[in-house]
Amino acid sequence: MTHVLLALVSGAISGAMLLALSHLAPTFGAGSMVRDIDRPVLLGRSVTRRASHVMGMAVYLALCAVFGAAFAVFVDLGVISGYGMIPIFAWGAVFACLHGLITLPLEGHGLFGMKEDAWFPIDLVVMSLLWAVVFWWLMQLWSGIVSFS
Repeated sequence: MTHVLLALVSGAISGAMLLALSHLAPTFGAGSMVRDIDRPVLLGRSVTRRASHVMGMAVYLALCAVFGAAFAVFVDLGVISGYGMIPIFAWGAVFACLHGLITLPLEGHGLFGMKEDAWFPIDLVVMSLLWAVVFWWLMQLWSGIVSFS
């Protein structure tokens, strides 16, 4: 059970690191931010853009944590063969698909974020694979401290 908690924490840490990078990237990149022209609504009520942004980050961090814990549960059940790079990259692809097909449409971004712009799906896949890299690295780090057997 310890490794499920470690995977949950690793998933959340991975998501937090990527959130930080995604907020820093426009400063060092082309400087173009996606302009959100929709009126932000949360549970049927109008909210500020900041509140909407914070809720989006919270949902993303929760999703990252749940996906980390779910990976460990599937390893426990024998569905996934361990904490190797290939299974975690495949899990990152599953993360991208479920996030693009379920979470983003529920948040009002359309399938794979296509309502926002054409680069959103590419960003989603790249971020999910980067999440997998950081998650794999953290799980390898934990494996030196805690036995996963």
